[in-house]
Amino acid sequence: MTETTHAEGLQGTRERRGMTRKIVLLTLLLVILALLLYATYYYLKYRRLPIPEIARTEEEEVAPPEYLYSISGPEGEDALTRPVGVAVGNGDRVYVTDTRSDVIRVYESDGTYVQSFSEIADGETTALANPGHISIDSDGNVYVSDRRLRAVYVFTPEGEYIRKIAPEGEDAGVWSPLGMTFDAEGNLYVTDVGVTAQHRVLAFDPQGNEILRFGNTGQAVQLSELPGQFYFPNGIVISEDERLFVGDSNNRRVQVFDLGGAYDYLIRTSGIPRGLAIDDVDQLYVVDVLAHTVDVYTLEGERVTGFGEAGSGPGQFQYPNDVSLDTEGRIYVSDRENHQVQVWGWPEEPVIIPGAPETPAQWALCLSPLLLIPPIWLLARRRRFVVTRDFVDALAAVASVELMARRRFKWITSETVWPEFEGRIVQGVDLGELIRPETYSESDVRDLMERTGVERDTAVLLVLGKRAGSLCTEDQQLTAVGAALGIELFDHERFIERFGDGHHRASGE
Repeated sequence: MTETTHAEGLQGTRERRGMTRKIVLLTLLLVILALLLYATYYYLKYRRLPIPEIARTEEEEVAPPEYLYSISGPEGEDALTRPVGVAVGNGDRVYVTDTRSDVIRVYESDGTYVQSFSEIADGETTALANPGHISIDSDGNVYVSDRRLRAVYVFTPEGEYIRKIAPEGEDAGVWSPLGMTFDAEGNLYVTDVGVTAQHRVLAFDPQGNEILRFGNTGQAVQLSELPGQFYFPNGIVISEDERLFVGDSNNRRVQVFDLGGAYDYLIRTSGIPRGLAIDDVDQLYVVDVLAHTVDVYTLEGERVTGFGEAGSGPGQFQYPNDVSLDTEGRIYVSDRENHQVQVWGWPEEPVIIPGAPETPAQWALCLSPLLLIPPIWLLARRRRFVVTRDFVDALAAVASVELMARRRFKWITSETVWPEFEGRIVQGVDLGELIRPETYSESDVRDLMERTGVERDTAVLLVLGKRAGSLCTEDQQLTAVGAALGIELFDHERFIERFGDGHHRASGE
């Protein structure tokens, strides 16, 4: 009886200590959260942190552009969907490629919808098939690159077809134009990814005659490798001092040339650069499609600032692609998966940088939010898995689908595969609710298909798996390619062994 009483006392002591630790941790979290909320409010109001005894310095930081509004078109069949290219023309009219409807949408700068157009007269072809980028010449004419039709099509500002531009000879059937820009003489420069071994830049005079081509394909491991070679060049722009900036997308850099194609230098970017633009104070805007941001650099490559983040709210991007500027200095960014063009503007007043902390108390205030990282990470982390139908079927066959429903797991799949789970309930688990469809980068899918030769549906799953870090499948081809890409692979047996409880491991279920 004494031993039993002693054991019960120890158990009670442990429970009290555990409860005390929970209360202390919760109190600490609430205090830090209150400090963070106050600091956020203070910063939004005064544009600096509430750090005592830290004086302002004379150094001024460039405040990033601010989100103003979005353009998405009217409701119904003319609503903007999956915009890629954007360009601002005469009178600040905004031209956008709608890649789902394969038309050009036209808006006033305030977002008022004007019209759409796509009709061409090119032999038996009567309409654009895959419009990508847009550029506007000095007369206001609209140039649209179409990769499927392998040409650049020229329209009046009102959308009336004028002519097409393409290289002559055998290259006409294989080139694939993307980004475009004009020099002061009206010559058109175009990035071309049509031939795998010849990613390059072509130039045409105002009459459409080819006058220059340079570059070929090279996949750089280090940033400085293979200068003058490209791996999926995309955006292109020319500065007033006649430097040619080319977004070397999959080499994660911007390369700079003279107008004759001679390499000059390169700019390191934060991710995969797509659209480029230069403003009237010689700042270079670079759209980073996978970081979901726009970075601003000097023309020499020094980063000035950046704006945007991943998400679907105001000021957040999902795979932005192109950028253009109007005469008022507003910034137009095509936000592909949010189906809109976002408009940003520079703030009127600069931000003052507070001085660096000096005393221990100041450093403690600055670093106190870091205390939130471990508990928030422990509370919020959910491991992401990309899942295929055969994996779920294999789990169902051994009555282990309930393992998927644990709260620490987040299950995703492609938009093509997800309908196979919609409305399906197995062992009390609603697979359509548990597993959610996920968006992906179209360029990453195409790139993977070209590099590995896999089918499109397979490439989509691999791209999603690469982002999530884990892929669950019984398919041997997916497993082999996924392993080569560094994805952690699970079949149903390995998943049960890794994450199943003792009953599942013992029974082999």
